[in-house]
Amino acid sequence: MNNRIKKLRAKLTEEQTDSFLVSSSINIRYLTGFSSSNALLLIGREGEFLITDFRYEEQARSKASGCEVRIAQNQLWEELSVLSQKVFGEKMGFESQHLPFEQYLKLREALPPSVSLVPKRDLIESFSVIKDKSEIEKIRRAVEITDGVFEQILPLLKPGISELELAAEIDYRIRKLGGEKAAFDTIVASGERSSMPHAIPTGRKFQKGELVLMDFGAVCDGYASDFTRTVVLGETTREQKQRYDLVRQAQREAIRIAKAGIDSVELDRTARQIIENAGYGSNFRHSLGHGVGLQVHEAPRISRKNGTILRPGMVLTMEPGIYFPGWGGIRIENMILVEEDGCEELTKTTTEFISLHL
Repeated sequence: MNNRIKKLRAKLTEEQTDSFLVSSSINIRYLTGFSSSNALLLIGREGEFLITDFRYEEQARSKASGCEVRIAQNQLWEELSVLSQKVFGEKMGFESQHLPFEQYLKLREALPPSVSLVPKRDLIESFSVIKDKSEIEKIRRAVEITDGVFEQILPLLKPGISELELAAEIDYRIRKLGGEKAAFDTIVASGERSSMPHAIPTGRKFQKGELVLMDFGAVCDGYASDFTRTVVLGETTREQKQRYDLVRQAQREAIRIAKAGIDSVELDRTARQIIENAGYGSNFRHSLGHGVGLQVHEAPRISRKNGTILRPGMVLTMEPGIYFPGWGGIRIENMILVEEDGCEELTKTTTEFISLHL
């Protein structure tokens, strides 16, 4: 049994739950190393059972060592019905935030009536939020890829190139540098469109003197990175530089105080206060950051509403931004690793203001 499943079993014992069904593909991968679009993992009272279909049989048997692999002939739920009742025990937990109601009904139908279903929220996430050494190394590699991609695309940023063209170049170079894929749909927004935090790239062509915001990430062995930079094409206005410096100051101060034991609300407040004091509080409308791992957005959320005490091993983004409809927006995003007495900045690309000479 691997250490992650041991942790889960200890948690189940603590919560007086006999068995647990994992339906989230992300959490199945976290616990077993097996990745698919169609699987269930049952942590039984005795043994672990990985249920999937014939497409993934070879991969399941090679990746999920220690699990009994069962290949469903029809629906996955039907495989549960042939297992002995003693596997489930009296109380069986399930991932309430990952199991749609229709699938819950199928689960209920597959189990003996004597088995009570107990909803559990964030059970696995409560310890997967802390990254182990192997996870951190995979994230480091994903971050190295995004740093490398940014270095390569800077010379391509010229008037006449479109947002879609640059996004395609970014996605291509993520794979060229060793990434499995982009961690999410790449964002490229230029000029006034950069005021949209999650703008979808269009055929709009870059023009001299305008802002270009790029937000992208890479996946390496399943683990993600997240990176944002905003640059100016050519001659810079005083307003562009002042606003950029303000966002950078907010980010640098939050990173400076980030360490184990600090409340995430305090981190967000530190960055937000700097921006509010400059009169732009209403222009910083999203949270300061979020956790990153097998998903590009995961716990904890670094916001003014969701308080989480930071612990060593958490990997977070620090990404303040300000947005002005009709003018544009500026966001700077780095990833950090929380440590006992501070943090390690995983992103190595400079946060200094970049004005490209044309």
